[in-house]
Amino acid sequence: MSARRHPLLRLLAYIARRPGLVGLSLLTMIAGAGVDLLLPEIVKRAVDGPITGGDGGFASLPAGPEGLRWYALAATVVLLFAAALRAARTIVSVMAGRLIGMSLRLEVFRQIQAQGMRFFDRTPVGVLTTRVTGDVEAVEEFFSSGVAAVFHDILKLVLILLVLFAVHAQLALCVVAVLPLLALAGVVFARRSRRDFTRVRSEVAASNGYTTEAIAGLSVTRLFQRESRAIERYSGHAEALCDAHVATVRNFALFFPSVQVLSALTLALVVHFGADGIGAGTFTYGEFFQFYLLINLFFEPIRTLAENLNMMLQAMVSGERLFGVLDTAPEIVDGPDARGADRLRGAVRFDEVHFGYRADEPVLRGVSFDVPAGSTLAIVGPTGAGKSSILNLISRFYDVQQGAVTVDGVDVRDYARRALRARIAIVLQDVFLFRGSVLDNVRLFDESITREKVTAALHTVHADDLLARVAGGLDAPIEERGANLSTGERQLLAFARALVHDPAILVLDEATSSVDTATERRVQEGLDALRRDRTTIIVAHRLSTIRSADQILVMQRGRIAEQGTHAELLALGGLYRRLYDESDALRFQG
Repeated sequence: MSARRHPLLRLLAYIARRPGLVGLSLLTMIAGAGVDLLLPEIVKRAVDGPITGGDGGFASLPAGPEGLRWYALAATVVLLFAAALRAARTIVSVMAGRLIGMSLRLEVFRQIQAQGMRFFDRTPVGVLTTRVTGDVEAVEEFFSSGVAAVFHDILKLVLILLVLFAVHAQLALCVVAVLPLLALAGVVFARRSRRDFTRVRSEVAASNGYTTEAIAGLSVTRLFQRESRAIERYSGHAEALCDAHVATVRNFALFFPSVQVLSALTLALVVHFGADGIGAGTFTYGEFFQFYLLINLFFEPIRTLAENLNMMLQAMVSGERLFGVLDTAPEIVDGPDARGADRLRGAVRFDEVHFGYRADEPVLRGVSFDVPAGSTLAIVGPTGAGKSSILNLISRFYDVQQGAVTVDGVDVRDYARRALRARIAIVLQDVFLFRGSVLDNVRLFDESITREKVTAALHTVHADDLLARVAGGLDAPIEERGANLSTGERQLLAFARALVHDPAILVLDEATSSVDTATERRVQEGLDALRRDRTTIIVAHRLSTIRSADQILVMQRGRIAEQGTHAELLALGGLYRRLYDESDALRFQG
C-alpha cells in the first residue's frame, strides 16, 4: 500500500514522528506570517496620520509630526520581533529536519544490512553509498529548511490576499488576474525541474559508482597503464553530471524572470488604478502605500517558494530512490518458527541441490553429498564449477532453487539466520580488515571475548611474530583494509578471528592461496588445531590442505564428477589425477 503512495506524502509522514518540534514550528510560522503583515499597516497609519496630517493614525499615538518617531519605533519593534520569530522557526525546523534525517538514514542503512547477497550482486556499492549519503542529505535539507518555509510561504500568501481584499477588493483583483499565469509558470517549472533533478541524482549515483570502482581497481589500472582511459571515463560522468546541473539552473533562469515580469505588471496595474482611486477619494495615500508593500510581500514568498520548490523536488527524487531501497523486501528471511543453533554438531548434507544466481543460468545441477560432523571435506575443480556456490548455500547467503541443504538434519531455511551464521566461520582468500586495532579485528568488536582468548587464538595460529613486530601488540592500529600488514599477516588474523568465535563449521575458501610457502608451513599447524573437532569444508588448490581431507569432491560444470579420498582419486586416474598432474602445487582456481 505504502509503496504506491506519492513520495512527497511518504516523506511528509515522517513529520508525525516529531510532533512537538513540528507543532512549535507551526506556531512560529503562524506568528511570523502575522507579524510580517503589521509593518504595511504601520506604514499606512503613519502616512494617513502624522505624515499627511490626517486622522488615519493609531488613536493611542500622537497625531502630529512629533508622533512619527513612535511609528518608527513601532516598526523597529515589529522588525525585531519578526527576526526573532524567523530565527526560532529556523532553529526548530533544523532540529526537526536533522532528527528526521537521522531516522531515515538509519532506516535505509538497516534495510541495506538486511538484504541478501543477490541484492548486492545487482546493486553497485557506489549507488548504495549515494543513497545513504547524498539522497538522505537532500531529504534532510528539505525537512530542515524546505518544509517549514513552504508552509510559511503558502500561509503568508493566503493572509496577504485576504488583507489585500480587505483593503481594496477591486485592486486585489489585479493580483488575482496574474495568478493563473503564475500557476502555469510554476507547473512548467515543476515538471521540467523534477525531470532534471531525477537526471542529476542518476548521474550522481553513476559517478559515485564509477569512482568507487576506479579507486578499488587502481592497482589493476596502473599495472596495465589504463590511467588515461579511467580519466576519460570519469570525465564522461563528470560532463554528464555538469550538463544535468546546468539544465536545472536553466529552469530557474527562465522561471525567476517570469515572476519578476508578472510582479512588475501587477505593480503597474496597482499604480494605475490606485492613482485613480486616490484622485476619486476612494483610496487614501496610506492605503496605497500599504497595498504597494503588500504586493511586494506577496511576490517575495513566490520567489522563495520557487527556491523551496527546488529543494522539495530534489527531496522527492531522492525520496523515490530511498523508498526504492526501503520497499525492497529481503530475499533471505527467517521463517515464523525459526530455530536457534546453539548446539550444532556440524553435520552438513546436500540433497539434490539445484542453484543459480540467475534462473536461466544454473550453477549447481542436482548436487548431493554428506559431511559427517567433525570431518573435513575438500572441494576442487576448474573455475566456474560451482565450488564457492556450495559454501554460499551452507551459510544461507542464497537459497536453493530445488533440493535442500541441511545442518544436523535441519534445513538451513528453518534456522534463524543470525543463529546459523554465528556457528559458521568463513575464511576467504581476500581477508577484509576494519580500521581499528588487532584486538578489534580478531574479536570483531565483540567485547564479551576477552583479551586472553584473543591472545591464545593468535598463538594457536602462529601469529606471535605479528604481535612482536607491531607496536602496541593487541592494541596496534590496523589501517583501512589492513594496508599496514602483509598478505600473510592478514591471513593469520583471519584464522585467529575464526578460532576465537569457536564455530561448529569452518569454511576455508582458498584461504591459503595468498600465503607463501614458508608462511603456509607455519599456518598449517594452526589450521590443524583450528579444524580439530569441527566440520571443515575447504575450497583450495594447495596439496597440503587437501591431502588430509576425509573426502574430496571434484566439481565439473555444476555436478560432482568424482568423489573420494586423495589416494582413491589418484588411483581412479580421472579428472582429479589430470588436475594433479598439471600442477605440482595442485593450483585449482575457483
